[in-house]
Amino acid sequence: MDLRELADRALKACGDASQAEVFAASGRTVSVYLDDGRIKNVEEKDDIGISLRVLKGRRVGQASSTCSTIEDAERCARAASRLADLAPASKSFDRLPSPSKATLAPNNWDPLVAQLGGSTLCELTSAVAGAAEARGVKVPKGMIRGGAVETLVRNTNGVDAENRYTAVFSDFSSMTSGPQPGEGVASYTSPWLEGLDPYCMGASLAEQAMAAQCATTLPSSLRIPVFIVPDELGNMLDILVGSAASADIVQRKRSPWAGKLGQQVASPEITIVDDPGDPRAVLSAPYDDEGVPTAVRPVVENGVLRSYLYDAYSSSVKGQAPSGNGLRRGPHNSQYVFRGGVSAGHFNLLVSPGGRNREQMLSSFDRCALIEKVSSPDVNPVTGAFALEVRLGHVLEHGTVKSSFKHALVVGNLLEALKSVVAIGRDVQVVRSTILPTIGMEGIEVVVG
Repeated sequence: MDLRELADRALKACGDASQAEVFAASGRTVSVYLDDGRIKNVEEKDDIGISLRVLKGRRVGQASSTCSTIEDAERCARAASRLADLAPASKSFDRLPSPSKATLAPNNWDPLVAQLGGSTLCELTSAVAGAAEARGVKVPKGMIRGGAVETLVRNTNGVDAENRYTAVFSDFSSMTSGPQPGEGVASYTSPWLEGLDPYCMGASLAEQAMAAQCATTLPSSLRIPVFIVPDELGNMLDILVGSAASADIVQRKRSPWAGKLGQQVASPEITIVDDPGDPRAVLSAPYDDEGVPTAVRPVVENGVLRSYLYDAYSSSVKGQAPSGNGLRRGPHNSQYVFRGGVSAGHFNLLVSPGGRNREQMLSSFDRCALIEKVSSPDVNPVTGAFALEVRLGHVLEHGTVKSSFKHALVVGNLLEALKSVVAIGRDVQVVRSTILPTIGMEGIEVVVG
């Protein structure tokens, strides 16, 4: 079914709306799942659907639907129109975005991913497991997913914005045998298939699991510089900075950075930009999901908060134009992307790297800790506090591992730790919708019970 025809018919069915917007999306997704060391399931799915937003003055109605026929789109439009009749009036939101030309043209479409079949993903999945098993380590669970998505945003003000992207996502866990097994994890997120090396991933899974098996309990707590690898820190920054810089969250007074524009919120070593044009990232796009052109936007520059990220609704509260940060999609999602509502968010948070590789950086410290794996990399988005179980960490002296540990807690406040950065590596990695290196911070404690 043609997305343009679907969008046109939906807009025409919006009745007496003063303005209307349709976000139409089609996706093709292939997934392979590994369970108990064997491939257990292969899925190939196609989906198509729309999300309607209808304005009647300042009353907003929203509805979404999968679409097997044109009539499904028309019914969705009528439902959004009826919801607008029942909605309370917004204090400020009375206009959808107007058309404007994009300045970014990211290429994050991989033809190999768009044409992926289940057999290719099965081979890759088996290769990951085989590379780990060749080193005596099992891979009990894992998955690889490839998706191709095309979107279209149209509204009655003349916005007409197309986008397409591909996404590859994988996640595997490994485990050694014995009474006290060690665990390992490895993941990959990218528009590109070629960066997924199953043999390197399998080897990494094995090495991490074997290191975790040999790790011991620390004799005492540590108060030394703590370095966190991108795989773990990326998820934490995605939650904290993504929330703190969102104008939606700021306006609800739930952001720790509310009212702090122009103020120092991090170390002068920290610069973070939101870059929707980076081809390494899944979410990169010339337009946001409201059809507003995207732009590279500094969020934190040399530690100073420079901007918040606005969608159309949050920008109306401030009486200004949206910044092109209205998002519906997530970096792991290539299915039913039309179901989510719009909110102010980031495309790709890029943390500027340092000049030294990880080994050079760590060797410059007399003593430090490197956190390689935690149970779940989470952080309180309002306070910045975290207390995470360490599954694998290392104590280093002049860059040499003196001991490996587990069964400890890494405890701190990420808002405060970002003000006490001691070193930044150049080992940049894409993690969800962040692109960052290993970062070392003070003020974080490794605690033993």
